Amino acid sequence: MAKINRKAVVEQYSPVNTVWDAYSPFTVGNGEFAFNSDMTGLQTFDAFHEPGIPLLTQAQWGWHTTPYREDQYKFDYHNMARTLYSNGNRDVPYTTKPGYQRTEYDWLRQNPHKFHMGRLAFAFPGERPVPDTLEIESPYQKLSLWEGTMTTHFSYYGATVDVLTYVHPSMDMLCVAIRTPLFTQGLKLALDFPAPSPTRTGADWDSPEKHKSVITRRHGSRTEILRMMDEDRYFVTALCGDGVTIAPNGDHHFEITSETELLQLRLIFSQQPVPEKVPTLSETLQECREHWENFWEKGGFVNIQNGGERGRELMRRIILSQYLTAVNCAGSLPPQETGLTMNSWYGKFHLEMHYWHAAHFASWNRPELLERSLWYYQSILPKAQELAAGQGYKGARWPKMTSASGIDSPSPIGPLLIWQQPHPLYYAELIYRANPCREVLECYKEIVMQTAEFMADYVRWDDERKCYMLGPGMIPSQENHNARLVMNPPYELEYWALGLNTANQWLKRLGEPENEEWMRIAAYMAPPPIKDDLYLAHERCPDTYTELFNRDHPSMVAAFGMLPGKKINPSIMERTLVKILNGGWQMDRIWGWDFPMLAMCAARVGMPETAIDCLLYDSTKNVYLNNGHNRQADRKDIPCYLPGNGALLLAVGLMAAGWDGCPEKTPGFPKDWEVEWEDILPLP
Repeated sequence: MAKINRKAVVEQYSPVNTVWDAYSPFTVGNGEFAFNSDMTGLQTFDAFHEPGIPLLTQAQWGWHTTPYREDQYKFDYHNMARTLYSNGNRDVPYTTKPGYQRTEYDWLRQNPHKFHMGRLAFAFPGERPVPDTLEIESPYQKLSLWEGTMTTHFSYYGATVDVLTYVHPSMDMLCVAIRTPLFTQGLKLALDFPAPSPTRTGADWDSPEKHKSVITRRHGSRTEILRMMDEDRYFVTALCGDGVTIAPNGDHHFEITSETELLQLRLIFSQQPVPEKVPTLSETLQECREHWENFWEKGGFVNIQNGGERGRELMRRIILSQYLTAVNCAGSLPPQETGLTMNSWYGKFHLEMHYWHAAHFASWNRPELLERSLWYYQSILPKAQELAAGQGYKGARWPKMTSASGIDSPSPIGPLLIWQQPHPLYYAELIYRANPCREVLECYKEIVMQTAEFMADYVRWDDERKCYMLGPGMIPSQENHNARLVMNPPYELEYWALGLNTANQWLKRLGEPENEEWMRIAAYMAPPPIKDDLYLAHERCPDTYTELFNRDHPSMVAAFGMLPGKKINPSIMERTLVKILNGGWQMDRIWGWDFPMLAMCAARVGMPETAIDCLLYDSTKNVYLNNGHNRQADRKDIPCYLPGNGALLLAVGLMAAGWDGCPEKTPGFPKDWEVEWEDILPLP
């Protein structure tokens, strides 16, 4: 079969903005750094976007910690009160309730937090530096996915403005080139810095006294600004083109002017002072174009040719999701659920979501993009071991809602979740499948073994039933259940068995004897609970399909879709899927990644038409905006939701390349669809 003309396909789906939409800013970035833009190519109308998807500049390293008290007393997580939950054999302490420590509880949840690193905007001449959007005439903006660049054109009272915006592929450097006669008529650029904030905008514009912006060096066209926020510091280095100057005009306001119609600017955001030699604009543009061409030409690709409007819409989502996850989810830390686009949950990442964000990189044969963040698990391994030991367990227990620190945030739900526990082990397996060599085994051995140690110690043996149990004292991935009642949710049961069997596979590959305890636990995990020929949320939830519980994630289907379901009956799972989709579930109360999860299950049970229906399900939680973001329309705090984009790609990869032992070609697509795919790996 001829190789797919990837450039021709990708360029069909480069999005264009011609109408103001608060929910559809474009983003340029590189996985470590991102810049959101409005229809001026900069961040001029941030107030317009604030109710939708706000305009932020963020970096992976950009964390701020608010002092706990004015005297900066450092409150320690270990000083928080714990609540005991019985698992049937022992009482286990969890930080789930604030009690008398409400101030401390809230501070720990909100710190550290991500922040908006600086706004670059047009300052128009006249009394109103920010005009009405109606005064921006004939706006046209295109995000070139193949090149990773954003081109913008508009007119302002008859004068044209052309903007080129892009980011260096391996530096936190924003580049802009602007051509307009308005520069000789008073148009300026404004570089403004807010105080940091844990809010969705990451910015507090009303507290200038809480931070400092100091020029520390000027040399020719180079201006270095030191930003000081409590104990945190970073640098912003402005490199201006010919005839361009930057000058302070207020505590945190800098004006950039040009003597000619051309303004060229590089802004570098960094933790340390920037070296003297920095790539030029033209060098950066060339590197940016080469980087994105290399991204698209290598790794997995899918091309749906005859699926009609549904096929074209699915292709749009696939292409845009690849771009968005590369920009937001392929960095050196697990991403927050809104990536580098905006703040959600104070900018902290949820490690159970790391799977939906980034597992597809390995499936689509770009394992290096997943590996960028896997060092993180090794770096927080001591913290994970400490967390497990504090609860009386062996091995490493991975946190749920956390930051670069690896400290688990207090929450009524998060500390009790367990479905993120096998994830690092599973990531290691995906990396090995993409690159099966001894070096990979040695690199991730400790993560795999410490994860399995905890999993083996977490289960409890029921002597009467002769099986290993999960729960109580836990919350499943469907979070609307009582932790004191939950027992044996199907997805977690299947993941536990798969994880322990995988750990033993690693021992065999390393030439070491298998762990007999892990083998026994995997073989004797409790059977997934069934009632009326349907899988239940857990065995103490006979009312799973009533309005009491049929909302949030229908995660029982993940046991045979996301996972291979070795202990799952395919016929019962098919009936479960049909029940969910035909009135058994409140589909307006699930999340963006649930639709691809359902599609993966549909593919495994041999229902390809249903898999497509799931991916394109008509729901306010399954909307994909013009910029490609998966919007959760009922949630103002998360108007973009990248687990939906990553899950879509994981599902499409499974539907195209299948899974271990799958005999069919493109098993998840209807037989009358013509689907080409390249370089995608089957899932376990």
